[in-house]
Amino acid sequence: MTQPYLFHKPAAVRDGLVESLGVGLVAAEGYVHKRQKKLLTPIFGMNRNRRLVPQMWAKALILANKIQELVAESGSESEVLNMHPLTMAATLDVIGVTTLGVDFDSVTYPDQPILQAYQRVFPSFENQSAVDKFFGATLPAIISPHLLFKLPFKPIREFHRGMDLLQKFCLAQIRQKRQEIEEDEIDNILSAIIAAGLTDENEILSHILTILAAGHESTAITLAWAIFKLAQHPDVQEKLRAEILIASKNARSNGLSLEEISSLTYLRCFLMEVLRLYPAFPAMMREAAQDTTVGDLHIPKGKQIMVSPYAVNRSQELWGDDAEDFKVERWEDSYSGGAKTSQAFLTFSSGPRICIGKDFATLSLKVFLTVLVSRFRFEEAIAGWHPVIQKGTSLKPQGLKVKVSLL
Repeated sequence: MTQPYLFHKPAAVRDGLVESLGVGLVAAEGYVHKRQKKLLTPIFGMNRNRRLVPQMWAKALILANKIQELVAESGSESEVLNMHPLTMAATLDVIGVTTLGVDFDSVTYPDQPILQAYQRVFPSFENQSAVDKFFGATLPAIISPHLLFKLPFKPIREFHRGMDLLQKFCLAQIRQKRQEIEEDEIDNILSAIIAAGLTDENEILSHILTILAAGHESTAITLAWAIFKLAQHPDVQEKLRAEILIASKNARSNGLSLEEISSLTYLRCFLMEVLRLYPAFPAMMREAAQDTTVGDLHIPKGKQIMVSPYAVNRSQELWGDDAEDFKVERWEDSYSGGAKTSQAFLTFSSGPRICIGKDFATLSLKVFLTVLVSRFRFEEAIAGWHPVIQKGTSLKPQGLKVKVSLL
């Protein structure tokens, strides 16, 4: 397909995103999306990521210390832990310090007002009531988002209270970072966006909310699944640990560098296989903006189609008969994982809509895994058990328990 902008998000999906996040990169279409992507892509480049590695490393150490504390409190050499809430907190801390330059420290202090506001706006499944789940899954299918967000129900009121506090907090950070720019203090993504010349506060706010929402949840989900796969495959875990320990022998106090982390080839292969089998967002809805043809298929204007990274990533036609199997070695001799086409890996989407933060996300995941695998052994809490995948737009596990032991 040579004209990807012929397919937009359906109006209900787009309107819901705009109501929640504003017209940021995820909600924007056409020319607006092109302009925003041109502005933001350089900000997520390798040079920026290199400067953010020490911040990521520091947050990974805090998570490791918290896990060690929880195991020690159990009074035994190991403890069964639900890893998903921990990964949610830790990845939010990384997003906070690297994006806003703000240390949420939610791993240590989870009850801060700003974090409670964040959870009202972007609630995890564990924090949702039955009413919240009903509103989130049912009402958007029968009424427009514009009307939905005006309904006088408690979940809607809580959303607006949380969003008001979150927006005020982010706007305060935007104004503060503008002062720091004048002093040449650019050590986070928000400062880089301002330094790139963007002056519209509402657009900057939309970008920040989008990064918080998309970057946080997707990374937390992937990290949780990665830990689960380590528990399922002890041979993979031991091989990965050996690679990490060799690389870490001469590590500095602030951890490995970007180049050293990038040199961990087995870590790359392991993470790619996790990302292939467990894309954080398993499906995307699109709508034809005009009559068009894809291959031999005629698609009339207004027709909605579903693009499923989950299905494509597991397609036997594209990946072979072992497409459903967890095989780290498929990536060892090929950056395509042995698939018939590079388009067979859709975890980060593809083309103009490819996630501009994919390198940032994979780097933060590598940092977390490097620290955690070097300090803990992960085992299945119950042999053969697999987490239930929660209903919703993401591949979020409904509780992900593993047995954690100190090394």
